Amino acid sequence: MTDPTTDHKTMAQLLQQGLFHHRQGQIQQAMERYGEVLQKDPKNADALYYVAVVACQEGQFKQGVDLLRRAMTLVPPEARMLNALGQALDRLGQPLEAIKALDQAIALDPKLAAAHANRANILTDAGMALEALKSFDRALELAPDQPTELINRGGLLELVGRPEDALKDYDRAIALDPNLAEVQANRGAVLKDLGLLDMARGKTDTTRFNDAIAAYDRAVKIKRGLHEAYAARGQIKLMTGDWIGGFNDYDHRAEFANPTFKPLADPRWHGEKRDGERIVLVAEQGLGDIIQFARFAPLLAAQGHDVVLLVRKGMAPLLSTLKGVTIVTDAAELEAMRPLRWLPLMSAPRVLATTPETLPRAAAYLTAEPARIAHWADKIGAAPFKIGITWSAGNPDRTQAANRNIPLTAFKALADLPGVELIALQKGPAVADIRGVAFRDKIRTIEADPSPDADYFLDTAAVISQLDLVVSCDTSIVHLAGALGRPVFTAVPVISDWRWMLNRDDSPWYPSLRVFRQDAAQQWGPVFARIAAAAGQRLK
Repeated sequence: MTDPTTDHKTMAQLLQQGLFHHRQGQIQQAMERYGEVLQKDPKNADALYYVAVVACQEGQFKQGVDLLRRAMTLVPPEARMLNALGQALDRLGQPLEAIKALDQAIALDPKLAAAHANRANILTDAGMALEALKSFDRALELAPDQPTELINRGGLLELVGRPEDALKDYDRAIALDPNLAEVQANRGAVLKDLGLLDMARGKTDTTRFNDAIAAYDRAVKIKRGLHEAYAARGQIKLMTGDWIGGFNDYDHRAEFANPTFKPLADPRWHGEKRDGERIVLVAEQGLGDIIQFARFAPLLAAQGHDVVLLVRKGMAPLLSTLKGVTIVTDAAELEAMRPLRWLPLMSAPRVLATTPETLPRAAAYLTAEPARIAHWADKIGAAPFKIGITWSAGNPDRTQAANRNIPLTAFKALADLPGVELIALQKGPAVADIRGVAFRDKIRTIEADPSPDADYFLDTAAVISQLDLVVSCDTSIVHLAGALGRPVFTAVPVISDWRWMLNRDDSPWYPSLRVFRQDAAQQWGPVFARIAAAAGQRLK
């Protein structure tokens, strides 16, 4: 007869052997030991738990949930089981059920750091930043030397506008493991933001930016294939005026898992003169980026190149006014144009070795259609002073684009100017904001470019040609007005885009543009007080 004590000892030994293999990453051997236990005792909750953990590690979350729930019918639920269940439910797209499981785990074991950390990650994804921070804080109180949780909390602290605290977390994580390339890159991003805040506080040294570049240097030294770090380092160089180094680094976007453009099968162009070959510039990224960098197409044409610009169909009519440039909207159109070489549009300044000093400052390189100009001149009429306004860059979430959005209420300073009519150039859901402001009667809405998928900006370009001024958040309207040579003011947040550079209210990109920046208080009211004062000067 089998001795139960011996049998129990054997199963405990098998579990320990399985755990040893599991911790060593030897999953097959671990599963063999767990399987032996379950073969002898199908109701062994410990073995079911460990098999569930393996299933989740291998992406089999549904199987993991089933095994964990089965285990918890055999023994009273344990904190570790509920913690694993919460993780798996979250991966199955059930965050509310996941939070319930994690709260139960914490109730059973308030000192289970992993449960607090998992709860924090789910709350972060749900946009509940303050609650998430509380859970991260508790997790790190219980287990202070966890690089993963320091990194995750650091990212959240960045998101809620606490870069100094984020930097502390990244520094602690790096102290624990100096070879975390992604954390070095995160550190570079925070230092860049802190440099911009320093500038907003009136400091003029670039120490933070130099430190940020050094952090990215370390990141790419640790991990050569971290192309996002190269590109981010390039943006800092561009912001600080090193366009040669900046555009070289920014070219690493071609190596992203999801590149910002679709490569052609033909050879890439590197700037050499190619007699008998066309140069195809492949448009990329957003509408504003395309407008901004389209200036390089006629510049290359003027140098004697046969230049083709490949763009999305809706952009073709507007860009057809570029001098000396052929516009195509489908790569199939290139079949009859070979031989050719191609280049991503935003790599043109790299090939041309463009600097802020050598960037051509043409007053305008795009024009509106005369017939549309005449149409909108009649429709808009002759108000004393017409200001076009845009307040939302879209993306009402937690992205950088959302940081560029401005509450429409801030534009009241312009509405209060005597003899001013505001013309809404805004598109999309944000137009509804007009109904909620007290000065809505001072804002005129127009039906320009009603289709979001066809003939981008044709009407808007004609409208802008009839305005005395455009005032906008950092969005494509700014680039359109600048490319048309029309007066335009852009209001940018403290953490601004690289293209607006540092400590200047003008831009090498557009002679007709003025930049108005938030100060360290990060409020829009003072910005628009300055904008209204500047607009008032134009009224005189």
